[in-house]
Order: sequence, then structure tokens, then C-alpha cells
Amino acid sequence: MIRVGVADDHPLLRSGLRRVFEAQTHIKLVLEAEDGAVLLTKLAAQPCDVLVLDLSLPYLRGIELVRAVVERHPALRVLIYSVQPEDRLSLHLLDAGAAGYLSKDHGADELLRAIQTVARGERYLTPALRELLALDPNEPQIAPHERLSARELAVFQLLLRGMNVADIADELEIQASTASNHLARIREKLGVQTNGEALLYAFRAGLLSRHT
Repeated sequence: MIRVGVADDHPLLRSGLRRVFEAQTHIKLVLEAEDGAVLLTKLAAQPCDVLVLDLSLPYLRGIELVRAVVERHPALRVLIYSVQPEDRLSLHLLDAGAAGYLSKDHGADELLRAIQTVARGERYLTPALRELLALDPNEPQIAPHERLSARELAVFQLLLRGMNVADIADELEIQASTASNHLARIREKLGVQTNGEALLYAFRAGLLSRHT
């Protein structure tokens, strides 16, 4: 069962999504929020697997909100569901930690596919977004490690110092499961499968002398 949260300031849209999810046997709506502040409060009390997030929430929104959610809940998969079509902003949202981006022009079936995709730990990219990622010559090239959040960078630095999951958790005063989730997201952003490969990436990128 995929636990889904919805954050959107339009009651009619939330109501429509509620009906869509109620008709599914593998998805359960466990959280609704109408603004960014309420969302962060509710997420602290109600775990979700996937968050369907609108970009135009009151109080806290856009990239700032995505970063706040990912920083506090690294295992949560954030799927942007916006009236805005795929553009360069969507690329920056992916860099900030979003797992996928879907415009509201798409129907419920596509939204359900997107939710299932990100719940499996994969990124959801529409053809338009794939084209942007592959063909945008004006978008500056960002090294994979430069996409790490501040907390992910702190975890990565400790990994480079030879610490294991338990050591990292003790050093940062977090749960071991949280440290493990940070490492999983780091590996995903670096495009590697193991911590050993992450160390090899750091060596090739010239990072070891800076962080050890």
C-alpha cells in the first residue's frame, strides 16, 4: 500500500484527488494540506511514501518547500503536480530533491503511474522533461555532488572520512535509518549503487583531499 499525501491550496482539486485515490486498492490518502506550514506540521506526525505537491502553496512554496521537505524527510518521494508545464524550473526542482514533475494537464491515470513510479524509488520524467534534461544547451552543467543538500553533503563528508552508518548517525545525532536514507539519496544523486562507488566517485572528482 502506497501512503500518499496531497498538498494543494485548492479544495476542489484535493477533493477530486481524494475520490481518485479512494477508487484504488494500492493507494491510501493519509494526509492533506492547504499550505506549506501546515504541510510541514502534518508530515512530522503522519509518515507518507509519496507527496503530491503543488508549487503555489501559501507561506512556503516552490524550491524552498521542496528542500525543506526533503531535508526533514529524506525517505519521502516528492512528486510535483503543477499547472506549470515542464520548463527549466522543473529541472531545478529535481536538483532540489523532487522525484518527479507532472503538469496538471495530464489526467488521473498518468498521475497514478507517476505515483507508482516514484514510490518504487525511480524518477518520473515526462517525455518533455526528458527532452529538457537531454537537450537544454543553456542550462549550466552541474556536477552530481553539487546537487546534494546541506545535510546530504554533511553525511557524504563523514562517509569520506571512513564512517559507517552507525558512526554517521552518532556524529549527526540522528537515527541510523535516517542516515541510511541520506546515503541512499546521495547514491541516487551521484548515479552510483554502493557506498564504495560513492568513494570512487569522490576520488575521481578530487573531493577526498577537501573532505578528509
